[in-house]
Amino acid sequence: MLGATFAVIGLIAASQRVIGWVLAAATMTGLVYPIVATVARVVHRGLAILVVVIVLGAFAGLVTFESVTGAVASMHRLQRAAPAAAARLERRGRFHEALRSAHLADRTRRLVREAPRRLQGGTPAAALRSATTRSLAFLATGVLFIFFLVYGPQLARAASRQVHDPERRERVERVAVAAYRRAFGYARGCIAMSALAGLVAYTAASIAHVPGQAPLALWVALWDLVPLVGAAIGAVPIIGLAAAGSPARAAVLALVFAAYQVIEGLVLQRWVEHRTIRLGPFLTVAGGFAGIELYGIGGAALVLLAITLAAAVADELAPA
Repeated sequence: MLGATFAVIGLIAASQRVIGWVLAAATMTGLVYPIVATVARVVHRGLAILVVVIVLGAFAGLVTFESVTGAVASMHRLQRAAPAAAARLERRGRFHEALRSAHLADRTRRLVREAPRRLQGGTPAAALRSATTRSLAFLATGVLFIFFLVYGPQLARAASRQVHDPERRERVERVAVAAYRRAFGYARGCIAMSALAGLVAYTAASIAHVPGQAPLALWVALWDLVPLVGAAIGAVPIIGLAAAGSPARAAVLALVFAAYQVIEGLVLQRWVEHRTIRLGPFLTVAGGFAGIELYGIGGAALVLLAITLAAAVADELAPA
């Protein structure tokens, strides 16, 4: 048993990348499958899968192209505007002496100069290796995603048939289906709120003429996954850049993001939780940090989904 345990640990450690592909593909399938089921009511299921895959692929490609193009243009504008804004704060800001002693302008200039190299993965050779690895990961995940869409129901039925007692099998199926709907419904709600936060940030930054709207909006959308204060923390760079040009404009932006955070927490979040499950901020933050430590942002998303599934199963099994 000791030898078998070490063998299993070594096998899992050596297969982390493949396991990550399988989990990512399974997660995507769980998120998209209701769309396939809806389209399959109108056309044949195979055609429904083909239509959904083509539409999602085209949409993902369009969003990626527009995001990258906008991010590159915004990054160039940000590289010009951020050091100038930092220099103005050093000259006439309220805390200009402290900012000057902290070398804010030099640090900002160095940060925006090194940002593109860090985003592309370091040196050109490292960036090329990273792009090759990502391409392989996308290809493998895409193939597994299509496989799970086609054979997912058969795999689920085969798994349920491993429970031979009919009454126990019926209960397992009921709990599994209910937990899947609640957990993945919660995940879809969080993704929708994150996208809405990014859209609000992009619109507000564009109206306020803040440079770098696309990367800053993406930053807000990622931070919005953190409960309670995520969107507010993610909006700090937008407010800071606006303050360099107009303190009044920065104050308006701060009010806008504060209002959005309140609306999201009191209305949108409760609406999603009422229809799915309430996970709670502690589990969300702890799971997110654990996932980031293990496997980056993707690991954080998978860990949070696993925690949500576990909470949904526990809630379904709890006595009424």
